[in-house]
Amino acid sequence: MIFSRDNWDNGKEIGQYVPASASLSFEKMESSLGNVQELFLIPLLGDDMMEAIEDIYSRVEMDDLTAEETKLLRLAQRAVANLAFWYDFDNLQVRISDQGFQRQGSDDWQQAYKYQEDRLREGFKVKGFNALDRLLSYLSEKADVFTDYESSPAYKATRKAIVRTVDETQKYVNIENSAIVFMRLAAEFPTVEEGELRGVLGSELYWQLRGYLDDLAEGGEEDADLEDLRKQCVRVMVCGAALRLLKQTGTLTDKGLYFEAVTANNTENRTRQPATDAAIGDRLAIYVNDLEDSKTVLHLYIRDHMSDYADTKDGHVIRDNDGCNGFFAM
Repeated sequence: MIFSRDNWDNGKEIGQYVPASASLSFEKMESSLGNVQELFLIPLLGDDMMEAIEDIYSRVEMDDLTAEETKLLRLAQRAVANLAFWYDFDNLQVRISDQGFQRQGSDDWQQAYKYQEDRLREGFKVKGFNALDRLLSYLSEKADVFTDYESSPAYKATRKAIVRTVDETQKYVNIENSAIVFMRLAAEFPTVEEGELRGVLGSELYWQLRGYLDDLAEGGEEDADLEDLRKQCVRVMVCGAALRLLKQTGTLTDKGLYFEAVTANNTENRTRQPATDAAIGDRLAIYVNDLEDSKTVLHLYIRDHMSDYADTKDGHVIRDNDGCNGFFAM
């Protein structure tokens, strides 16, 4: 595990990532931290990469870590610390003994208000998953340094995907750099790939791109032309997924499509109200236009850079009309 009793130091180890009291014991957090590492990190990183991070952690006291190793460890610990508080939020507030489930009382400290608990839980969730996303992004960037990452499930899934990162999504749709929203959009990507993107590329070019990505996931070499095509496809994928998600749920966040307003109340000044049907309709119209624009741009890219496919794509004919009496209308 990447936290330990020896390094706990009265909560200072976890206090780098979560402002916890010095009275927070390692015994209280041990199972939560271990569970999160097993449930969230290992399925993404794989056993070999997780062991490599644990080896880095074991050398902390020797003070011989490289700058890359130090950053990697801090990202991993930040993700585990925040997700542990989110995942076991309720359990950490009670004591389980032979007498059952007990809530601790105090003359000096009272339990947080419900709205404070809700904000804390949400904050741990967002910070934890965003840290996890930054961890994966950093490992992808430094895959030549941390070679065990290349055998991880996350690396293979990323190399196989058309849309790979939060940053690629944020470029076309504002998701506030949220890894949580990215995961929601990711569930729509396969449908958009099959229903929208394949129609634009045509079967021959689509399967060439898909074959390249599948081969890449198994350690194949990058192809500059197909990698550029993948990047051109990202906008279609993101806009299509955003449109589907908005149509299904009226939301582009994990909570919903909201507008913020300033009100007077006894807890905070800002409240968030669900968007109206009209506001959701306006947003839908924007994403419909964005999707069509992105498909047009992809058509033009194929015509200009992959002309061998421009006239043979299934259901799509692109022809240079310059200097012609007759023309094809798209």
